[in-house]
Amino acid sequence: MNLDDFEQELRDALVHLYDPDFQPAEDLCNIFGCDILDGVAKVQSIIIRAIESLKPPVETPPNPRVEQFYNLLCNRFVFRLTLAETAQKMYMSFSSTWREQRVAIHYLVILLWRRSQELQTQPAIDSEPEREVSQPSDWIAQTKRELASLYSYSPDPTSNVGEAIERVCGLQNAIAAKRGVRLGIGSIQPNLIAAVPSSALRQILITTIGNLVRRISNTRIVIFARMEDGNIKITITGKCAPGDNLTENELVRDIPLPDDSSVEACLEAEQVFLWIKLPSIGRINVLVVDDNLDVVHFYQRSTEGTSYRIIHLEDGRKLFDEIQKTVPDIIVLDVMLPYLDGWELLMQLHANPLTRPIPVVVCSVIREEELAMSLGATRFIAKPVQPGSFIQALDLVLVQAP
Repeated sequence: MNLDDFEQELRDALVHLYDPDFQPAEDLCNIFGCDILDGVAKVQSIIIRAIESLKPPVETPPNPRVEQFYNLLCNRFVFRLTLAETAQKMYMSFSSTWREQRVAIHYLVILLWRRSQELQTQPAIDSEPEREVSQPSDWIAQTKRELASLYSYSPDPTSNVGEAIERVCGLQNAIAAKRGVRLGIGSIQPNLIAAVPSSALRQILITTIGNLVRRISNTRIVIFARMEDGNIKITITGKCAPGDNLTENELVRDIPLPDDSSVEACLEAEQVFLWIKLPSIGRINVLVVDDNLDVVHFYQRSTEGTSYRIIHLEDGRKLFDEIQKTVPDIIVLDVMLPYLDGWELLMQLHANPLTRPIPVVVCSVIREEELAMSLGATRFIAKPVQPGSFIQALDLVLVQAP
């Protein structure tokens, strides 16, 4: 089970936390370290203890953000209050409570996921008392513990990507110069903030660049960084000589990566590419419900280099399942859809108290703006959409959000 699947299963378990007939997924039980035969009672106990662990200790200064997560999760899933009751108790608007609940659940997901990773990498204690307990030799296990320790110091870590690249290039220049390799910084998109600890980001860059520097000579390595599909993408590229004998596996070896980050390598003739993908602060999920793939590709091109991440759904039959899975910040809805038309979906979204706070942008060739707004849409865009109009509409929706 990956992190996204785990989040989906945990959300499902929270909804059914007090349902005696609910059967948790086997993978979820495995991650929690309990037997599936224990059923919902064991999973319920683990989740409630995790929520309680967010309560700030009396002797330490409270973290206002974590304390709000604790109060919200307690009210919703321990005390079993409705969203409206929770909003009233916490002196928040309904829509703000709904948005904050999504963030709080994601925080709980990350907390439980990291704990499970720590448990899986604990050194086994030998059953024979006379034998010395061996220390773990597995590098990946050690790295995961180090990363977990970094996150424990900062539950909401951030790092400036541009500053990290400049610093690491300064550190690696001396080693690169010995091999005749020159490090250069290409285009770095301003204000790229990654959701990883700064020390972890620097080590990722040090190891990735170092892997390449040690395996090539007499060339130039250039580093670029930009937003792509709501994530941060760092590209490291250079040329290799025929005698360098590079392999893609060698280039990505021993890179300490958090669970929500990745690194890939590609060799094209003499050109080498390394791509590091990192979660960004402020990523905005945009769920597009449209059966026209050309339009979806246009939306994807329009949002390149921004914090907007396009998620595509061809028709509305599984719209509410997709909302629960991806937790969109904005929905872009076509009207001419197969099976269920956009008007019907718009009414369903507006009628459901859980989805009503999600802003909906109706984008259609059917020019019925007044009807769209009367049914609960936040904005209306007529197709064909002009370049720049799509981003402008999304930006305005965020500004108008309560």
